[in-house]
Amino acid sequence: MTTPRASVVIPTHQRKDSLLRALASLESQTIPRVEFEVIVVVDGSDDGSREAAEALATEYALRVLWQPNRGRASACNAGVAASRGEVVVLLDDDMTAAPELVAAHLAAHGSDRRLAVIGAAPIRVVPELSAHARYIGEKFNRHLEHLAAAGRPLALRDFYSGNFSIRRDVLTAVGAFDERFRVYGNEDLELSLRLSAAGVRLVYVPAALAWQSYDKSFAGLARDNVAKGRTAVLLARLHPGAREQLKLGSFARGPIARRVVVSGLLAVTRIAPRVREAIVALVGWLGDRGVPGVQRSYPIVLDYLYWCGVREAEHEASPPPPIPS
Repeated sequence: MTTPRASVVIPTHQRKDSLLRALASLESQTIPRVEFEVIVVVDGSDDGSREAAEALATEYALRVLWQPNRGRASACNAGVAASRGEVVVLLDDDMTAAPELVAAHLAAHGSDRRLAVIGAAPIRVVPELSAHARYIGEKFNRHLEHLAAAGRPLALRDFYSGNFSIRRDVLTAVGAFDERFRVYGNEDLELSLRLSAAGVRLVYVPAALAWQSYDKSFAGLARDNVAKGRTAVLLARLHPGAREQLKLGSFARGPIARRVVVSGLLAVTRIAPRVREAIVALVGWLGDRGVPGVQRSYPIVLDYLYWCGVREAEHEASPPPPIPS
């Protein structure tokens, strides 16, 4: 069996349709199919993702792994452990790969053995998007434009691993993802800190393109922001020196009006915890009905939800859990 040059690892959870779109897009890669393999890691899904992926007949080598739900970090690690390619390309299940994706990742690495490549992952902003999805898409796409024009080393919060590649031996040498990150967010920032400490250079390569489809409900977006607050606390416990580079360390530098509103909401929520649920339901309802101006509430509400997660994690005040064996 020919050893592939690249292994595309796709962690997935409860997103069968998105996963099938991602797998279909990889059929159109510009490099020969024998030069890459695809490994899907189904992280505890019960929506038919495993069966649907296993039933596919693909021109490229496809393997489907299943594990109980342990989170994205664990799923990525399982895929990397099973991979055979010299370069591992991590691709989220909501990505549609451009035809040049794998070739661009391989070309970016060239002879540089200590390089980590972030590919472009713009969100498709189409008319039928919900108000909150449009807000997220426009915000993230502006971030990508900033990365492309920056001409400077990447900052900690620039990093993401939804479209990312690195030599497999380099990733393995630093310990891959920390599996203590079991809920949404910050497992990639934690990895980037260890990569940088190991002398791995992080670069953004727009030519390594995969389009991102954003289909989460506002309630799902809310859960993600609470989880990001919780995992930011874990990250800061593991890497205290990084706290000021995180959103976690930026509250005092934010706009005064926003700080006042967020602080007030947090204070009310401490007294009446159901307030958070009511705010999420109200803002989601307004967005679903296209109420004018609802997008102006998103920065404040999403900040509030993030800090809810931070406060919860700090209140628990437990040390970081041990790394799973």
